[in-house]
Amino acid sequence: MPIPISIDALKREWVEVSSNNPKSVEKFRSCLITLLAFDHGHVPSIAGSGFIIGINGDYAFAITAKHVFKSALKIQRPHPRYAPSALQEFVPFSATSPSIDESKLRACWVGSGNAYMLLTRHVSYNENLDIGCAVLEPQDENKKTFKPTSVLLDAKEPSVGDVVHMISLSGHEISNYFSPTDISGAGFPFLFNCHVSLRVGTVTGIYPQGYRQYKWPCFTTSIPAMPGMSGGMVTVRNRVPVGACGIVCADNSSDEARKDNALCGESVIALAWTALSINVPKVIDVNPPMQTLYEMMKLNQLPSAIGIDNVPYIDRGNGEGAIKIRRR
Repeated sequence: MPIPISIDALKREWVEVSSNNPKSVEKFRSCLITLLAFDHGHVPSIAGSGFIIGINGDYAFAITAKHVFKSALKIQRPHPRYAPSALQEFVPFSATSPSIDESKLRACWVGSGNAYMLLTRHVSYNENLDIGCAVLEPQDENKKTFKPTSVLLDAKEPSVGDVVHMISLSGHEISNYFSPTDISGAGFPFLFNCHVSLRVGTVTGIYPQGYRQYKWPCFTTSIPAMPGMSGGMVTVRNRVPVGACGIVCADNSSDEARKDNALCGESVIALAWTALSINVPKVIDVNPPMQTLYEMMKLNQLPSAIGIDNVPYIDRGNGEGAIKIRRR
């Protein structure tokens, strides 16, 4: 069972501190993204959050939770094209992955005084993990002014009792939506609002072989995660440099714990080192050759993860894209 550990003398298990830390909010705002999916009527809905880990050329690489992509697919296509009883190995990837057409999936990025709708050029994920990667590109008119920050992946595992920050976007709202005037879906306006959530709590359990139904290396925290925060990051307080050691995947907190910070919540956080095994395209093209995020980092195509040379549970193999996760 997770071990609740109070974070301060007031016996609080978690605290929302964004309103008291405007500098930290501004620091992280420009590395966070929201994924928006559009249904058959071009109506937008929130799929989840994510964070940028680096830029390569015109493309930003953002980490999120795999189920954020699944949520996007459900928004785009509420009725699956295959039977629930179908064997997964015979279901094509296109049937289980969201469309990346620009009228079907976008990422919203908000910087200092700027807000851009980014094009989604590729999505990747490992079916055995709840971690994914989106390759994003600004529209042509925004390429010169798109200046996001990024956060390093932290391949070091936290420990039980560590004080951690959960950083994500929350409070998403879509309003003033107007239907498109042509069948292409171009130019349909709407208002989008969200805010940066910065919460502090503690690590309550480490599960390298998975926890309950969450069958991937993960840990739990005392911090409740709210709707829309999936795909956000968790960092260890006072660890230098700052890096994302986890990705927000699920929340088992009671309604009482979400409202009362004297009660311990339970969010499930994927260990970030597992993201190094995700395959991404070497070039943006049809059927491109693939490489792992680990290989991109070793080739200096993306900022290197903290502790990348000491990841104990990755079998690097001998061939291209051969990295795979080994259990303890």
